[in-house]
Amino acid sequence: MDIDRTNKRIIALLEQNARLSAAAIGREIGLSRPAVQERILAMEQSGVIQGYHATMGEGVGLARAVLFIRIAERPCDRALTWLSSLPGVVSVASLAGEWDALATVTLPSVADLSALNDEIAASPLISESRSQIVLKTYERKGGVATSA
Repeated sequence: MDIDRTNKRIIALLEQNARLSAAAIGREIGLSRPAVQERILAMEQSGVIQGYHATMGEGVGLARAVLFIRIAERPCDRALTWLSSLPGVVSVASLAGEWDALATVTLPSVADLSALNDEIAASPLISESRSQIVLKTYERKGGVATSA
């Protein structure tokens, strides 16, 4: 699917506020509500837009961490798929460099994080892992560049 300047603007607006109506987006970018709805539907069906989510505030009381992981086998696909299936794992990124993967996790407690670390360390797919607790997250609103 072609991600033109208009689609990038729609995505940027949805990243800032996923609850924006098609009419509000249309007013912002100069398109009709049906035209915006058609573009959003096409991006959803092609996989460009894969979902909408709520972002948790810092004070929710959940344990958040990043895990740096070295994978014991090549290719890494089996280990990466396994990691992404674990409870509490929000995302897994394959890396080039010192570490093979970076997992972002959100769990109800530090005890749950410790149990997850133990499970990962015990896996024959993993040769080493290190966890870092996230103290605070600074996020940019709207991650898509809109200049074409």
